Amino acid sequence: MTYNSYQYALSLQLREARDREDFVVGESNKDAITWIDKYPNWQNNGLIIVGPKSSGKSHLVKVWQKSSSCSIVKSEDIDKENKNLLDSENIAIEDFHNVSNFHFLLHLFNYKSEKKCKLLLTSRLRISEIDIRLKDIKSRLTTLPQAFILMPTDDVIKGILYKLFKDKGVILNEDIIKFILMRTERTYMAVNKLANDANRISLQRKKKITIPLIREIIEKNINI
Repeated sequence: MTYNSYQYALSLQLREARDREDFVVGESNKDAITWIDKYPNWQNNGLIIVGPKSSGKSHLVKVWQKSSSCSIVKSEDIDKENKNLLDSENIAIEDFHNVSNFHFLLHLFNYKSEKKCKLLLTSRLRISEIDIRLKDIKSRLTTLPQAFILMPTDDVIKGILYKLFKDKGVILNEDIIKFILMRTERTYMAVNKLANDANRISLQRKKKITIPLIREIIEKNINI
């Protein structure tokens, strides 16, 4: 077996890549990254990024933070009416689909608009799929463009695999990547789980990441 046919998983706490150049761009997500790259030339009050779990929405929020100096909050900060959010900063609200306090969200939206601030919302659901019972905020949200992250194409899956393992200190060879591409489920969650499982098991067993190990993990996940 040659050196290039496997890699060790390293037991290191490495920095997770969150820069613009680290974002894996392909057909399935180019709409979202194009909008992020357009900032500050947004004509609307903000943007909504819609995509499945683990599809890179939080990564894009971090990228936008670097160019917009925004504050980043979760849906629970809206529901708890965090008054500290009423400032003159741009704001990103993650997991917007979980927000239930639409009255405070309306107040926040109006306040940020008056201050000429921009909003970035991330969601797993389209606006039309969220049960928004306050007409005023629903009408405002529908004025925002929605950028969609679709289910990953092969080019994106391949790039994500390289990135996930690189973040863990592992550089996989092309044969292992091709093996995964032919057999893994085509979802962001499945790809993330596979990378985490492979890294964890290789560390526990003190074994190299090989095709047999990847096959074992995929077959186990299929049978769950």
